[in-house]
Amino acid sequence: MSDFLTRLGRDMLVLEGAMGTMLQAADIEYDGAPEALNLTAPDVITGIHRLYHEAGADCAITNTFGGSRPQLSAHAHGATDILVDVNRVAVELARAGGAPYVLADLGPTGLVMEPLGSATFDEVYEAFAEQAAALAQGRPDAFLLETFTDIAEVRAAALACRDVDADIPVLALVTFGSDGRMELSGTDPATAAIILRAVGAAAVGMNCGLGPAQMGPLAQAMLAATTLPVITQPNAGLPELRADGHTHFPGTPEDFRTFAHAMRQAGVAAIGSCCGSTPDFTAVIADEVGGKAVIAVPSQARGVSVGTPSDPEGRLASVGSAVVGGRQSDASAGKLSLQTSSPARPTIVASPRAHVAIGAGNPCRIIGERINPTGKARLKDSLLTGSMSVVRQFAIEQAADHADLLDINVGAAGIDEAATLPRAVITVAALSSLPLSIDTTNVAALETSLKRYPGKALVNSVTGEERSLSTILPLVARYGAAVVVLPLDDDGIPPTVEARLAVVEKIRERAHTYHIPDEDLLVDSLVMAAAADPDAPTVTLDTMETVKTRLHLNTLLGVSNVSHGLPNRPALNRAFLAAAMARGLDAAIFNPGEIAGELVGNDRSSHGEITTLTTLSWQVFTDTLTQALEIPKSNAAHREASGNAPADTPDPAAQLTAAVQQGDSDGAPALVDALTSEGMTATDIIEGVLTPAIQELGAGFATGAVFLPQLMAAAEAMKAAVAQAKTHLPDGQADAAPRGRVVFATVKGDIHSIGKDICVSLLESQNIAVNDLGVDVDPQAILAAARGADVVCLSALMTTTLPAMEATTVALRQNDPNLPVALGGAVVTRDWAASVGALYTKDAPA
Repeated sequence: MSDFLTRLGRDMLVLEGAMGTMLQAADIEYDGAPEALNLTAPDVITGIHRLYHEAGADCAITNTFGGSRPQLSAHAHGATDILVDVNRVAVELARAGGAPYVLADLGPTGLVMEPLGSATFDEVYEAFAEQAAALAQGRPDAFLLETFTDIAEVRAAALACRDVDADIPVLALVTFGSDGRMELSGTDPATAAIILRAVGAAAVGMNCGLGPAQMGPLAQAMLAATTLPVITQPNAGLPELRADGHTHFPGTPEDFRTFAHAMRQAGVAAIGSCCGSTPDFTAVIADEVGGKAVIAVPSQARGVSVGTPSDPEGRLASVGSAVVGGRQSDASAGKLSLQTSSPARPTIVASPRAHVAIGAGNPCRIIGERINPTGKARLKDSLLTGSMSVVRQFAIEQAADHADLLDINVGAAGIDEAATLPRAVITVAALSSLPLSIDTTNVAALETSLKRYPGKALVNSVTGEERSLSTILPLVARYGAAVVVLPLDDDGIPPTVEARLAVVEKIRERAHTYHIPDEDLLVDSLVMAAAADPDAPTVTLDTMETVKTRLHLNTLLGVSNVSHGLPNRPALNRAFLAAAMARGLDAAIFNPGEIAGELVGNDRSSHGEITTLTTLSWQVFTDTLTQALEIPKSNAAHREASGNAPADTPDPAAQLTAAVQQGDSDGAPALVDALTSEGMTATDIIEGVLTPAIQELGAGFATGAVFLPQLMAAAEAMKAAVAQAKTHLPDGQADAAPRGRVVFATVKGDIHSIGKDICVSLLESQNIAVNDLGVDVDPQAILAAARGADVVCLSALMTTTLPAMEATTVALRQNDPNLPVALGGAVVTRDWAASVGALYTKDAPA
């Protein structure tokens, strides 16, 4: 086995110089591709390799730069017929030159990939895979990708080479212009290194385009962004076009002595030369650095930028205040530090033109959440027609509002996610420099999107369920992404901090089996709706903080879920974000427009000050939450508008109506007794007072005048009142059969239960027997429970679980065509429900 990888990064390696320059000097005539000389003039090619080796080159570079099918097809007819032989023989000729190592050269195909051109990932990938397979027959020591000006193309080449033969390392070199960016994709050196490392490159670097003087600073930037070995191959100076029409390279071998010395001092691992160079250049490089050790530079890889494409100065470095209702809380103004200490490495994601570091002392990053059709009719309608106009608008608006990443989710009823998501990803990648979070559980949509995205994406998300682990993690590993980790498994959402951490550790261990490092795991400790459980935010933040201090992983929260079903959501969201940031949150999925420039950066405070301000920030959040939860109870305006009498009215029927609508489970039964003592029958109480009361509240919920806590509390009061009314029924009627039997479940893959729980409460309050199967329910369990039911009700809040809802509905209909199936949830529409043969319910009261 070759010791190339052992020496790469340990010993300075010298690469060959230009092949084209030497062919011109040989004055050899050839018609067609220069690669064809491998077959027609093999002695000439081997002779050039020998000259470079004798000059001190450790690594020969095969004469296959244009050996791909698209490049060969541009030459004489039939050139592609020799593709396999041209590439295979090239490795043999290079080895015959005497160099210890042979690098199999692959250059650009000449095709322009989307979003810049029309060539698809698959088309370009296949071209590289074909050439790499031919080169692999000769058993080179490495694949050398060089002179790429589009990060999408070199990324596709790296993936193809790795797939063809995982035992042959990939060295990926790109070309920069005078502006320090790749000409086609606009990629800078640091971002290029990040993306190429993500897809498995064993070394990165740069060649061609520039001379030694211009390449030096760019190499420094690349060294600062990666721990991989870095390779440099400048041209022999910047080319000059002479009057005779010939290109002249003004550089001298001595220029490369200075360059080689400086590059070794900076930490570069391998040095060669490119256009215009000859063995004389190689000899000087070898004399200066050959046989020496690579210098390990302590500062290497620590210089990942803190700024972002939309926030170049890191202005969101901390929460300057807790923001409530658009106003600052004076107690914490200007002092709240964002981060707690953590030894974690940053999670780095990248677009083709910029990268963002998350965690490990960087500012809290905001992941824009608006590109999601749930609750956004205009976006959904646009996607249904195949238009990306609203996607573009939302991307631009969120960038203007200083988002650091953009979350892309297109899942909704009627939308072909596998076709639409990749289009949305490419659309946004073309217009925005912000890295993307690809939000889906549709495996086909995810894989196509990851293939086509010319950066390092964040995948949202993976859970502890075996199905998720076995499908999502391989894609994350293959395409070099980071991933959001959800502490959710086959048993649902763990209720405690320790149980959630156990799931995170399970996912982490599985990720390691796919060689996914800790820094590519971003843990979301799950924000549950405070309307359903006011203690849930505490568990979330305690989990988040423990993930950082004990597991040393970076953290993320989907903030806005905390306010689901509550009034004044923006204020509550901002307050919770401030509280989470105070305890060290690294990234938040959030509407950047709600920040409004008020969460701004400040210097870190002392530990004691951080502790005090964390308490203040948490107090702001709890005060805001308490206020939101109390609004329904004190909603006198709603009661007045609905004609309800206050609780102290002498009319027991009005008092009972008010008691139900105010969620007074303790007082409602006594009011039922009072009504029966006045001669009102139990049936009249249920049908004439209680049912209209809950229906009226449901109407208020539909218009936004009533919120989830009030509706849930009212359902409980309704159940208590109905139970008390039943005690006044004539003998035998109290134990009468229920009015109907319903099976209720949140479908497989969905863990939301608020809507389902309200429905169950309302149904039970109407003397309907409900078999509540819970959340994330397997279709077979629903089928088994459906036997003997009058109706099956399915709920889903996530767009990604609509396929599971459809599959369950189809299975139920096939099993019993006469059994009604009712669908509901935020992502379900009447038309979509009808399309799968089901009934539709807009909300719980309906």
